[in-house]
Amino acid sequence: MTGIDRRTFVRGAAAGIIFAPSIARAASKVTLGIVNTISDAPYFIADANGYFKAEGLDVEIISFPSGSKMIASLSTGDLDVSGGAISAGLYNANERDIAIKIVADKARNAPGYGFQSLLVRADLLDSKAFTSLADLKGRKLAIPAVGSAGEQSTLNEACKVGKIAFDDVERVYLSVSDQMAGLSNKAIDATLVAEPVVSLAEQRGIARRFMTVDQMYPNQQAAVTTYGASFLKKKSEAEAFMRAYLRGVHDYNDALLNGRLAGRDADNVIKIIMKYAGFANEGILRNVIPSACDPEGAPNMAGMQKDLSFVQSLGLVDKKLTAETVVDLSFLTAARAVVGPYVRRA
Repeated sequence: MTGIDRRTFVRGAAAGIIFAPSIARAASKVTLGIVNTISDAPYFIADANGYFKAEGLDVEIISFPSGSKMIASLSTGDLDVSGGAISAGLYNANERDIAIKIVADKARNAPGYGFQSLLVRADLLDSKAFTSLADLKGRKLAIPAVGSAGEQSTLNEACKVGKIAFDDVERVYLSVSDQMAGLSNKAIDATLVAEPVVSLAEQRGIARRFMTVDQMYPNQQAAVTTYGASFLKKKSEAEAFMRAYLRGVHDYNDALLNGRLAGRDADNVIKIIMKYAGFANEGILRNVIPSACDPEGAPNMAGMQKDLSFVQSLGLVDKKLTAETVVDLSFLTAARAVVGPYVRRA
């Protein structure tokens, strides 16, 4: 059985779900915003393996420079779903009673799966001008946006390890696409960035991985799946999206093995990433450190609260808000009841 595998078919049948009726009606259009990193793989898999289509959804995938850039579109209904880093803007939208909710995990830096790294200019490493996290002091480090919660909180953890103050590091706000140019022309010294950008920078000799995020901040919640204000009201489509996404998450976890994409069906997963991300270098994808994603789709609430508390200390978010304020796991709970628990396939 291809496309929808036997496990998925059995789960659907056991729950009384027959996918065929979705063919009889027009598919519901859903817009999905991504930042085009390795952590978008579960979305790509869900689309490529027909899980969205089987749920009666026509998903349009749109690239954004950062997660924070998606907030306005999520607020207006121009974007239904986003997969990206948590930003101060997401919290501030909820403070203004604009319902944008985190509904599932997308990517975290679990031990052995630190897909984000502190990337440092090669010349600084070669000259021994940068030998420890203490050498971040006085350096320019790129962050995607002023409101980036995860990167700033991670930088704070790096500073703690290096025994320097957060303000000892000069933050430069650059989109990921501009950061490579910044490293190349020495406008910045370092960045906290995800695969496959890390591996590409190393291949080009621009910068090298100094430390993975899981080494300085284990299980940091790097990115989440978020529903926009309008999509939250479309219960049928929102639950359908989550079922398809969770199946993609299961397949993705099957493909993970020993900190690489080397598990079950990894060859196909790599081909899917190459197709959807427009990435031509198969060799790099076979050697990148992939992101971890909870196989049951649950975000790391404690980590999210830690990151929120830090950006609150910077004055970017009202202190009365909590991480729970912006989370709605009801769609995930409903999806789990249909899809069933994750059972790893060898």
